[in-house]
Amino acid sequence: DNNGSNTIVDFVKGNDNYSSLLAALEKTGLDATLDGSGSFTVFAPDNAAFDTFLNGTALADVDDAALTQILLNHVLNVERLSTDLTTGYVKNLATEISSGANIDMYIDTTSGVTINGQSAVVTADIDTDNGVIHAVDQVIALPTIVTFATTNPALTSLVGALTAGGNTTFTDLLSDTTQDFTVFAPTNDAFTGFTNPDGNDINQVLSNHVIVG
Repeated sequence: DNNGSNTIVDFVKGNDNYSSLLAALEKTGLDATLDGSGSFTVFAPDNAAFDTFLNGTALADVDDAALTQILLNHVLNVERLSTDLTTGYVKNLATEISSGANIDMYIDTTSGVTINGQSAVVTADIDTDNGVIHAVDQVIALPTIVTFATTNPALTSLVGALTAGGNTTFTDLLSDTTQDFTVFAPTNDAFTGFTNPDGNDINQVLSNHVIVG
């Protein structure tokens, strides 16, 4: 009975609906981390969420390094109850390949709790000895710039401009995970104040906001 302990891993082990999550944690060695001391928040996908994410691929065939980052993309190095979560960006334990910087997730609390516009909390505030678990209905994929542009309500004008007329050039480019980009993203207020007095092509204007690297 693990001497009465109730860590995050203990909870996962004790719930058959999270057997895929447990297998993933054990495959990557992250079970030791989440069974140890600390204060974590874990957004935990159930078996159905993993089945959707794997789409027929066997978990054993998933690259360990990639799977590690996907799992860390669900973990905060701080305990946050649902009442502590607010709309905005928060760092998780996944890291960006080239810089090693921690990756952000965008949490939206306007209607329940949604992460990166794709995964919703279905059961909140499962208390454990080393943090809290929020059950989610989808595996949270590693984000791209497009992920955050399309989920942040302050950037709807930018998304509209980037995709006007069915244009996918920018979204295809900025979804490329093999390259690094820096984007200076104008907010809706910035677009409202933009009059384009010289009548410049909007695509050229937007290109001035993107740096490769």
